[in-house]
Amino acid sequence: MSEDHRTTAPPGLRRALVAAVAACLVVGAASFAVGRSTAPETAAAAGAEPLARQSAVPCQGGTYTWFGVREEPLLTGVSRASQKGEETPLAAVARPRKAVDAPRGAGVDTRRTLHSLALHIGEAELDDGDADKDSLAFADPSRPYDLDDGGVEVDGDGVGTVEWAEVTTVTGQFRLECGDGRTVHGQAESWTVDGAGVLDCQDPLTDATSTARDAALLACGGDEPANTGGKPEAPEGARKTS
Repeated sequence: MSEDHRTTAPPGLRRALVAAVAACLVVGAASFAVGRSTAPETAAAAGAEPLARQSAVPCQGGTYTWFGVREEPLLTGVSRASQKGEETPLAAVARPRKAVDAPRGAGVDTRRTLHSLALHIGEAELDDGDADKDSLAFADPSRPYDLDDGGVEVDGDGVGTVEWAEVTTVTGQFRLECGDGRTVHGQAESWTVDGAGVLDCQDPLTDATSTARDAALLACGGDEPANTGGKPEAPEGARKTS
């Protein structure tokens, strides 16, 4: 009968060996996972960098195509209803923008885009010189809208006089085909025609513009003729009695 010479490691040593093997397996698996996850990200980042640089190139020598262009009145300021002998300033209610909204980094020039919109609506001409282009307020984003304080002094017995100010906003979508073959889509807006008007809360608005009606809603009472379209009520002492 042969004798078995196998030996058994002490319990403490067996636990140490098992822990060491498990640690090696965990480290190996983690290294494999990291290697697989980071490689594609690095390649993607390397591929995206030239695209980012390319998108920042200005769009030069391009052609604009405009569509959906709208011209709409915008109430920009209104005074409160004046009393006899009183002068009231205009208060701002809206501020028009000169802006171009396009994808970030598309290289779209704001002034050039607004000048193209001005050409489209007839606010500028193709044969305008450089001086005319530079002085065109429609295409100059550095010249913001400035509301005149205004103020109407009411003479005589007039009461309820309201002054208002307006502009005509111009908004349109564009497609810009750049000289390098890129195509950019966006929207531009500016304004034309800085105007003003006066109304009386005690008079019905006949053939009034939408801007005048908005001013009446803001400055006159809801039951006054400017908003109801009716005749003003006679003073209490002037009413006939039967």
